[in-house]
Amino acid sequence: MRRDLIVTWACLLWGSAVGCEGPTKDALSARVQTAAVAEVVAIVGGRAIGAEDVRERMMLDGVGATDALDALVEEELLLQEGQRAGLSEDPEAMRSVDRTMVRALLHDLERKNTPEGISKQEVRADFERNREQFQVLERRGSWHVLVKADTLEAREIAAAILTEVRQAEDSRAVFERYAKGAANDIELPVVVEELPPITIKADIEKPYKDELFAAKTPGPLREPVRTSYGWHAIVLTEIQPGEVRTLADVEDEIRDRLSQRRRFEKLVELVKRLETEGRVVYDQAVVDRLVSARELPKRAE
Repeated sequence: MRRDLIVTWACLLWGSAVGCEGPTKDALSARVQTAAVAEVVAIVGGRAIGAEDVRERMMLDGVGATDALDALVEEELLLQEGQRAGLSEDPEAMRSVDRTMVRALLHDLERKNTPEGISKQEVRADFERNREQFQVLERRGSWHVLVKADTLEAREIAAAILTEVRQAEDSRAVFERYAKGAANDIELPVVVEELPPITIKADIEKPYKDELFAAKTPGPLREPVRTSYGWHAIVLTEIQPGEVRTLADVEDEIRDRLSQRRRFEKLVELVKRLETEGRVVYDQAVVDRLVSARELPKRAE
């Protein structure tokens, strides 16, 4: 059975575990009140999960039988572990308080895996591994007029547009004029486009990107730029400076992330341990019938 659904629990709930020995398969079977469940799919610590429970979960969550059963088993394991930890004397009451008990069960994981518990060596190692992610790259905005031809005439047209921009009191007015149809006087096809600020890693043609980031100040570039699309008259409109973040700048962020990851791992370990203790017994024939159903159960009228 797939067990990755426990990660969904961990996004909302954190916690702690108190281990105990699980009953044998025979003991589990003896404790099941099968009269209350028409068709038992799994036994979790002596409590039966029925086919109808699975169908209801499938309907409510809109998931398949495997995912629905996984969720029910994992929830029941945590609920029972909370009872064994003394968080509630009444397991049925626990199930009726919107998983409050489970939140209590998981509280100790947070207490034992705090950001402060992450060592300086772990923080530095993570910083070095992910150094690029902590840097804010410079961004540059631009607009351009593209003459869609790889000819000398196209280059000359792009160069003339750059000259026009340099001579204009308002370069933006030149963009607006071409955007509104001034390029109709040009025999070659022309595209006028404004690009949002991009980084040097942007997925655009390298010549455009290289020349844009080589410019020292905003304004028209010195020469037209050739790409596979044709010749571009490019105007650099803004430069958003990058930022080099030091280890001290991001230390708290790293500690929070690493402690959260550690809690995920501990929670997954808890569920796996409870399963290996023999607390879960499946009736594979019933499971197979549920999984083979072609459609989700229909909601009752």
